[in-house]
Amino acid sequence: MRKLIVSMNVSLNGFMAGPHGELDWHASHWDEEMAKVTASQLGDADTLLFGRITYCAMAPYWSAVQANAFGARVDMDYADLINRCQKVVFSKTLNAVSWQNSRLAQRSLSKEIKALKAAAGKSIVVYGSGKLVWALNRLNLVDEYRIWVHPVLLSKGRPLFKTKINIRPYKTSVFNTGVVLIYYKTDAASG
Repeated sequence: MRKLIVSMNVSLNGFMAGPHGELDWHASHWDEEMAKVTASQLGDADTLLFGRITYCAMAPYWSAVQANAFGARVDMDYADLINRCQKVVFSKTLNAVSWQNSRLAQRSLSKEIKALKAAAGKSIVVYGSGKLVWALNRLNLVDEYRIWVHPVLLSKGRPLFKTKINIRPYKTSVFNTGVVLIYYKTDAASG
């Protein structure tokens, strides 16, 4: 059975975005070492899940990076990885998706995830997509969290967790920028 992994940047006090979806607070802590870890993790996956907002932000960006032959090599390598992955988009308002290897989810969230987990392949990863993550949490469908904790406190924001989740840390990585990556397994991973 394939694992469903949520990879999320959060502030020290647990916010994944500012109150209006702002993400500028984590850009200054991102570096090449973290980019390599992210690329390595993406290499272990072949399916990505997105909500509408994250999909609409990432699709044009990564499509353009791949099309730009003069871009940074590290960005080109990551773009190649992300563009090759199957992408499943959960949206009630989009009628079509155009990013390479993308499709709209056709079934309920629970049925779609169970079918994806049962299919052959590598891990399934969710980047961003807060509302999707909240729904996955409620349905106990997440097997692992990879939480990138940034040394930033936000006075207000959108929390990663809105419900009680039982998680167990099993690995950490500390980066020179002060970001700590904590890997957690969930109860769903054992059952």
